[in-house]
Amino acid sequence: MENILEALSAPDRAIRKLIEDYGAGRLDLMDLGIADFTARKWIGLLLPRTLAPEQSVLVPSVGLPATVALVPVGEVARRYLVHGAYLRDAGLRGQMRLRATHLGWSDGGKIEEVRPITRRWRLGSAAALGSTGIAGHARIAAEPDFSDHWPGPATLVELGEPITVGLPLGFAPNPTGGAPAIPGVRHVLLAEVLAAGRAGATLLDVPTL
Repeated sequence: MENILEALSAPDRAIRKLIEDYGAGRLDLMDLGIADFTARKWIGLLLPRTLAPEQSVLVPSVGLPATVALVPVGEVARRYLVHGAYLRDAGLRGQMRLRATHLGWSDGGKIEEVRPITRRWRLGSAAALGSTGIAGHARIAAEPDFSDHWPGPATLVELGEPITVGLPLGFAPNPTGGAPAIPGVRHVLLAEVLAAGRAGATLLDVPTL
């Protein structure tokens, strides 16, 4: 399946695959034009397929307009960004939606850049890294405690070259006086992020999806 949106011509089969193989949630189904009531019904019936620790599933493009997943990043995540990769524990509350085509994060109260997502996988655990063929595999696997950080299911994305944005968040300073940061995962259209950066606006001026 090269493009999920095209596959919805056979909706029941496509929806089942979206959930079981690609880990789609309610908002993912709604992004593809499925009504909220119907999406809730499907999510109540099916769960993502359990992967073996060494197993990975390549997730295809959804086929929607370019969308940035803005994620909070800490010291661990930043180490992997250097290698052109981002991993997110599947058990965390906020997840990247399937429509995400780019990844962004904040530095010093700004989104300095976003990076295209060139490939995306569901992983059974960190042990599945070798099955993906991701660029920089050896460097990623050599990071300290790599297996300890992702002992179970996770999402892995491979990142392309950065696109400069320079968009201030516009949030109030945090209580310790440090620069504000993105508190949780949010999704915005890439075109609107770039337009806001050119206009001297802030992230608060960009509507979330």
